[in-house]
Amino acid sequence: MSRTALPLHEDDSQHNFSRSRFLRSGCPISEQGLLVKFGGGISLFHEPWWLSAVTDGRFEESIVKQGSDIVGRLPYVTMRRGPFHIVRMPPFTHVLGPAVDAGTGKPQTRLMRRLSITRSLIDQLPPNSYFHQHLNPSLDDGLANADGLAFQERQFAAAPQYTFEVDCRRSLGEIWAAMYQKTRQPIRRAEEKYLVRSVDDPKCFIDFYLKNTKAWGRPNRIEFEHFSALFSECRARECGVILGAFDHEGTPIAMTYIVWGHGIMYYLLSTRSFHLSDYGSVSLLLWSAMKQAHKIGLVLDLDGVYSSGTARFLSGFGGQIKTRLIIRRSRMPYRALQSLKRHYSHDETRFFT
Repeated sequence: MSRTALPLHEDDSQHNFSRSRFLRSGCPISEQGLLVKFGGGISLFHEPWWLSAVTDGRFEESIVKQGSDIVGRLPYVTMRRGPFHIVRMPPFTHVLGPAVDAGTGKPQTRLMRRLSITRSLIDQLPPNSYFHQHLNPSLDDGLANADGLAFQERQFAAAPQYTFEVDCRRSLGEIWAAMYQKTRQPIRRAEEKYLVRSVDDPKCFIDFYLKNTKAWGRPNRIEFEHFSALFSECRARECGVILGAFDHEGTPIAMTYIVWGHGIMYYLLSTRSFHLSDYGSVSLLLWSAMKQAHKIGLVLDLDGVYSSGTARFLSGFGGQIKTRLIIRRSRMPYRALQSLKRHYSHDETRFFT
């Protein structure tokens, strides 16, 4: 579906953009002409096939065109939470935000064009009580960092989120040497106790994840409805694998799901047995992921860091700390409810998201 063209920003009219908003409803993405490559300006999570797999084809996009060419996309999903309309990223999607073709020219020219396109994308978002997405500012050779400014101009809040990236394009010897000694030692011990192999059945991962979550006494917040479809799509494209650590009796000890594309491998999901007292099996799986990333020639993103404890653990793998942008906007009365939950909740990582 499309929306009426919105008034252009005072600096946007020179670009002659047209705008529309599309609703996916299971139609083949290729028929909608969105198999457009933006070079280094997109991540794996921007790919139409990914978005379709994790939503069963039910996602929306703001679209900006210049002539017949698509120069901007902003994918998202909408949902209802009681009386509130929420705009967010789909499940299993760790970063998203605008995908923009800023064209060629001087740095300032490309910057102004990207800001203009991003503002146009934001202005097409449907009415909502809460918006939440994570952006990777390193896209498009770092030009995507300006997207935060465009969102701020539209009264969104931008905050940092930290992650670690390990450059696995180096030799395995260099990667191993860069790791903290207290990280290498548990890996060596785990290699003696566990065997690492791929897991071909996504249901096995789901059941193991839910079993461990229940045993730890934690609420499950992962929407697994479309996990099997995502696993199948990634397997068909050879861009994802479930790695499992098993004891010598074949009992699963830990599992992790890694996916990759556009030069980056993502540590997407991980779980370990409740009966395990140390992180050796998880460290072993991360080391296995690093070796896989090295084989393909990728950078491994260890995902977002939400606590100092997680930061200490992940920093031991020798990566560089990187910054993402968290973009949010809450409107009253939803903002008031968020504030109340923040006050009374013991889990501060998620508030009505």
